[in-house]
Amino acid sequence: MVLCLSIAGVAVGPVWAQEDEAARANALFEAGKRPEALPLYENLTKAFPNEQMYFERLADCLGAESAQLTNPAEIKAVRTRMRDAAKRAVELGDTAEFIRQMANIDPDQPLYADIHSSAKALLAEAEKAYTAGDFPTAMVKYTAAAEADPKLYEAPLFAGDTAYVQKDLPTAARWFARAIAVDPDRETAYRYWGDAIMKYGNDPMEAREKFIDAIVAEPYSKYAWQGLTQWANLEKAVILAPKIDRPAPPAVDATKPNTINITIDPTMTDEKKHPGAASWMIYSLVRAKYHGDDFKKKFPYEKEYRHTLMEEDEALSGVVTVMKERKVNLNELDESLRNLVELNNAGMLDCWILINGADDGIAQDYEAYRKDHRQLLHDYLSRFVVHGGVNPAR
Repeated sequence: MVLCLSIAGVAVGPVWAQEDEAARANALFEAGKRPEALPLYENLTKAFPNEQMYFERLADCLGAESAQLTNPAEIKAVRTRMRDAAKRAVELGDTAEFIRQMANIDPDQPLYADIHSSAKALLAEAEKAYTAGDFPTAMVKYTAAAEADPKLYEAPLFAGDTAYVQKDLPTAARWFARAIAVDPDRETAYRYWGDAIMKYGNDPMEAREKFIDAIVAEPYSKYAWQGLTQWANLEKAVILAPKIDRPAPPAVDATKPNTINITIDPTMTDEKKHPGAASWMIYSLVRAKYHGDDFKKKFPYEKEYRHTLMEEDEALSGVVTVMKERKVNLNELDESLRNLVELNNAGMLDCWILINGADDGIAQDYEAYRKDHRQLLHDYLSRFVVHGGVNPAR
């Protein structure tokens, strides 16, 4: 009996055949052989129309193909397909910056049209050499592009990737470090560097640090977490943030704008079952005050209310303060309150809020916080989120 997979009523062949095709496509892509991987990803996107990674890599491969062409009509056709594949990847949740850029390109514009420097032509030449498998020439061109425009992130990033494909870890590391120096708040170079260490180095702890740095750079990008996730799988580690279950947020009554409703869950504030649980009342009250006048007073330059780091910190810290005032036995706390106290005592409560407890409003405060607390964010992830592996959490 042959087991087949059916998508939208269409049989697409034996399951193991598709798994083999995906494995071959991924191996070719990771080896820098995008032209060979292209037809495989075309098949995979047809077989799996909801698989984000296949559309991302198809877009990348099409971009590489366009770099090899000279006929304007052919270039436009391929770049149109690239844009459409990237758009589909974004629709499926892709947050990678280069994919978002691909999804918004003008097919009539040449590659790297947005780079207004002499580095533009050099990058195009480098990409053409890279996709043709001429890695030495690609390295020369990427190096020249980096020298022509020292503020260009892509040139050192791609130079590092070229060295990585050639299994030259020291050279790759130097170039990735240079890309990071250009923009430390982009996750890609950290992640590529960690990948290179995992594949060609012998220091999983160093790779772990690079993957954590990628998350610190862009914690809301799922790509930033991919490296650490893969590392954890290899190292038999666990990635798990501290659990803190919070009360439902207050809500403004649409029919009565000046009325703020607080929902109290009696099971969550039952002192008999959960000592200290009544302390959660202060969380709801603090947040209600921000929905009232506190937000306007503390953020007069913002036109509309949003949930902020300041509000969440004040609300959660207030819970800890109330428990201390009431002299609650910390040994009897449930998991959420115990984690809350531990994070607060470690000075890392804001790190948890921003990385693991954020919503769209709080996320707007991340950039400013990271500016002054990069190492603290790194230490939080290392201590409280990554468990086991080469450096068990203490």
